[in-house]
Amino acid sequence: MSGQLPTDHHKPEKPSITPQELKTEAIRVDLKRMATDLTYGKQLSQGKGFRIYDDSFSKLLGSNPSITQVQSRDYQFAHEAGVYIKSTNRVYFTANFQTCDPIALYSVDTSTLKVADDDFKGVAQANGACNYKDKILYCCQGDMTNPSALVLVDPTCGTSEPLINNFQGRPFNSVNDVVIHHANDEIWFTDPTYGYEQAFRPSPDLPSQIYRFNPSTGQIWCVADGFVQCNGLCFSPDYKKMYVTDTGACQAHTGPKDGHNFSMNPRLPATIYAYDVIANGTALANRQTFAFCDNGVPDGIKCDEEGNVYSGCGDGVHVWDKQGTLIGKVVTGGCVANFCFSKEGMWMFGEEELYLCKLGARGALVSVECE
Repeated sequence: MSGQLPTDHHKPEKPSITPQELKTEAIRVDLKRMATDLTYGKQLSQGKGFRIYDDSFSKLLGSNPSITQVQSRDYQFAHEAGVYIKSTNRVYFTANFQTCDPIALYSVDTSTLKVADDDFKGVAQANGACNYKDKILYCCQGDMTNPSALVLVDPTCGTSEPLINNFQGRPFNSVNDVVIHHANDEIWFTDPTYGYEQAFRPSPDLPSQIYRFNPSTGQIWCVADGFVQCNGLCFSPDYKKMYVTDTGACQAHTGPKDGHNFSMNPRLPATIYAYDVIANGTALANRQTFAFCDNGVPDGIKCDEEGNVYSGCGDGVHVWDKQGTLIGKVVTGGCVANFCFSKEGMWMFGEEELYLCKLGARGALVSVECE
């Protein structure tokens, strides 16, 4: 999702291109105190480090967790996507529309931590992305000229190929995030209306929905609706669950062409929903409220190998166990819209700041995409 959230997010005092390991602390949260102390709860979102809500999070962190600020700038260069490509040994990510129009593309070398600018033709206002056949599948939100589409880019040579840009003749709103069901090679993606909300896309022609697409046949299905703004999505490691974030609480404008300022409506969803994946991985059922985000909105979402659920929120990355219990946070002191895992750890996109967090846990797709 493009756009700055109204959270504790702040610009770095001294932008730096030199990686530096941050001084962090692990704080064990006093849940009984927090139940009756509003100030205490808010203080937990400040600073940078780890907040332990449950002992299981300590095991997840491992013996020596750390956060490295890879780079910081005075604009929102590190916002969305997060795709590791083995052939280039780089993580690819996108900037925020709020400070880069058109949205800029970047990548970081996972060995040297050097950040480079990327320029791929046919990629219009990219947001989320995923690894598809060791290429980058970008969610291109489109603009007033280019349709919103899923575009496959080979970063080794720069070629791009649109895979789909409409639902049976009706243009997508602004495709936001995408995942692959690796058992059947089908593509699942969300299509909220944030492009229109930010005044770079026409009035929506579809509701905010989730789609399943078979690239070998061209067939597409709508698999879920009923969202204010569906956003991030991911499968559980066994592909029996799908988790979807609804960022409806993050509102852009009250009329066309004033979408450069976001505001929060606390009466709308900042929610993660869980679905059962049924019919041999082709449909969703039994929607349940899995979790509610206490700071900002849950945007990008991933699982680790044990099935714990991570989401980028207003003060960092929050982590829930499979039952929906908040077990911990990686706090950055500002918004983390999205993140991704590689063998090196968890890359967090904190708008003006790019981080690498080293944990004991591994992302669910590391063995599939990174080894």
